[in-house]
Amino acid sequence: MKSVSTTHQDEVVLRRLMENDDESATVALFQQLYRESPQLRRWLRDDYVHDSELRERFDESAREEDAASVSRFSELTGNHAWNEERRRLKAQVPGSLYGGLTWNQVIELIHQYQARTLDPGVFLLARNWRSIGKPTPALRWAGSALLESVLPSGRRRLLNHLDTALGAAVKYENKKQRRSAVGYADWWKLNTLFYILRHPSESYRTRELIAHLATLGLNIGTKDMRRFCARHGVRRDMRAGRPRKRTATTR
Repeated sequence: MKSVSTTHQDEVVLRRLMENDDESATVALFQQLYRESPQLRRWLRDDYVHDSELRERFDESAREEDAASVSRFSELTGNHAWNEERRRLKAQVPGSLYGGLTWNQVIELIHQYQARTLDPGVFLLARNWRSIGKPTPALRWAGSALLESVLPSGRRRLLNHLDTALGAAVKYENKKQRRSAVGYADWWKLNTLFYILRHPSESYRTRELIAHLATLGLNIGTKDMRRFCARHGVRRDMRAGRPRKRTATTR
């Protein structure tokens, strides 16, 4: 059989499959997470090791495949005071401060316009992995989801998107090429979303958004801006008079 030329880095996948079983791989993954996450180290040393009831609760929840998702170690610990404070603060701050949209909804739209015709998740995975230079826990988690969606089914759509996303990410990293990478038709929309994200408000005047784009050399008509806002559910301030005073808040 003719050998295929590979680099040392290319051989990592083969070596890990040939030299590891499930247990050794689990140990390696656990050590890697322990090394990368100060929150995990603190939780294991300060909470898990000293609380038998916590260990029982965690063991029970971790064995349930459909267990509720957890975003903070404090939720595993059962830090009710902290969780209650988070809920109280969240209730005080309206969730849709961006013209009727939430922070996450605006971010998702930004990713969609950056990715253009590519799968936004695959584009974001390629771009962030290249930007950081190594797989963080979040990127590793997303990369695992990508493989799980491709290998069992044999569908290559996302792999094709990944191949294209690598080139698109390189082009997007270059500020001089970023505008052409997105395309003029989407470039002004992307900058409108960035403006909304940086200027939280219950609603936005059309002329306000257009004026901002004009400072970037983008001349957009009123009808196009209205159509954009209607498409994405961005609430417009149509009252007569001066623009409404902004809500001074952060995410």
